[in-house]
Amino acid sequence: MRVTKSFTKADCKDNKKILIYGAGRYGELALHGLKAINVKPVAFVDERLTGEDYCGYPVISPLELENYVNDIVLIASYNYFFEMVSNLQAIGYDEIYDILELIKMNYDESVLSEYLLDEKHNWHKYANVVENIDTNKLVINHCELVVTECCSLKCRDCANMMQYYKTPANLDTDEMITSFNRFMDSIDVLLELRILGGEPFVKNDLDQIINAFVDNEKIKRVTIYTNSTIVPSDRIISVLKNSKISIHMSNYGKPSRNIEKLASVLKENGVSHYIHNYEKWYDLGDTECRNFSVKDMKLIYKSCMMAKCYTFYRGKLFICPRSAHGEQLGIFKNARWEFVDFTQESKTEDKKKEINYLLDNIQFLTACNYCNGSSSKSREIEAAVQVR
Repeated sequence: MRVTKSFTKADCKDNKKILIYGAGRYGELALHGLKAINVKPVAFVDERLTGEDYCGYPVISPLELENYVNDIVLIASYNYFFEMVSNLQAIGYDEIYDILELIKMNYDESVLSEYLLDEKHNWHKYANVVENIDTNKLVINHCELVVTECCSLKCRDCANMMQYYKTPANLDTDEMITSFNRFMDSIDVLLELRILGGEPFVKNDLDQIINAFVDNEKIKRVTIYTNSTIVPSDRIISVLKNSKISIHMSNYGKPSRNIEKLASVLKENGVSHYIHNYEKWYDLGDTECRNFSVKDMKLIYKSCMMAKCYTFYRGKLFICPRSAHGEQLGIFKNARWEFVDFTQESKTEDKKKEINYLLDNIQFLTACNYCNGSSSKSREIEAAVQVR
């Protein structure tokens, strides 16, 4: 049962104040949608940016939401949608609003950045969260399944640390399917399965992995992330035609050497796809230990956009890709509570408890001490610079 109502201009009544819960990309989309109907919010709500300004509006703490129970709060987040709903319910909000209709509104899109355009044009991703959230179930909004460490590019600043693998491996498909199915048995809904590498089209049996999961009713959407360097085989193309699947094509300019050919093949075969132009990345830094204090690491984790980037790698669930790959590369060793291990058969209820702990109780990761963090304040660098 849907727990939120999509906000429209008809909901502006009784002089109620409007607040946008989430000072990020979806928050900006909500703001543009409000502008299109001549409605002004009074503030953004975001723990990470409390006390600052965002898009010209003050940012208040979620703790202050108790003062606005009779007003309207718009949930403008994808990764934290569930947590925001739960928080508002706990405070006592009778009606909780999502921003789906605001995202879908027509207006001059020239005011939007590439990232905002991506989210706006793929509004069904947000709709998937809105339509499937259930506070009585264990719902994971997305999970990145790493199918290979091999990549067709050598990006100097890859956030997922692929550049540090000296002997990258194509991961064992049978082991991957078995362990990921154990994970799926432990949850109720996965809103989006993201398949990536490395470069996923490097893996010749990718079709076997897709076929293993695409018909799972718990999985609502499958997205494959490619750097647009490889056109997959006809065998793989045939399984990509499923309406549940979409291809995220990264455009890095010259490095994405087969982007036009790939887009043409996908279009000819009726495969859903979209192109995201990347000019800048955030600089997460090298693998050296920063010797941060616990307080510093908590601040990094609190503001990091990758802190809830659920990653399934070599049979284990992590909440940060650098946490996963940093340990595999021997850079550091994660604490046992920083991941959930599905490499061995175990009781489903035990794994549910471990997942819930991972989702709700982590305040920082070992990986935070080996990373600059990824936030709106991070230094921007040129995307996909190749190591010669």
